[in-house]
Amino acid sequence: MLLVVSLLCFSKNYRDMPKNYKIALKIDERNQIANDAEEDGDINKAIRFYEQNIKEEYADKLAFERLMIIYRKQKEYKEELRVIKRGIEVFQKNMRERVKHSLARRVSDKKLEQLSSAILKITGQKKEELHFPDPIDKWLKRKEIVEKKLKSKK
Repeated sequence: MLLVVSLLCFSKNYRDMPKNYKIALKIDERNQIANDAEEDGDINKAIRFYEQNIKEEYADKLAFERLMIIYRKQKEYKEELRVIKRGIEVFQKNMRERVKHSLARRVSDKKLEQLSSAILKITGQKKEELHFPDPIDKWLKRKEIVEKKLKSKK
């Protein structure tokens, strides 16, 4: 009886959870299924579950990296490049949102742009030379490598 009550409370609370937390739970569950499939040698099943995860607008490093590795081993460079581009897109969007929310209460957009320009001027960097946190920086380098592989295949 206690288990039933606990499950009912959990299911009620589950519906009230923030959307991102629900997505995180789904992604974690799919990652576990995909990981188990990889260990069992069922790569196609693993790919299906990792692919479901990267369709979400959620920055989950594991699914992206596992797909990159799988496609590289299979020499499916176009698929690897697609995953890399998607990963960069999702993580950059996530990074922008986090910065925006963390600074929104303290700094206006105009002031933030002024600060960014001042930092670029002082450091002598150009906008094209900007560095991103991992995994974005690592994936940008990986993207270059895959693009070279694709060019050499032609």
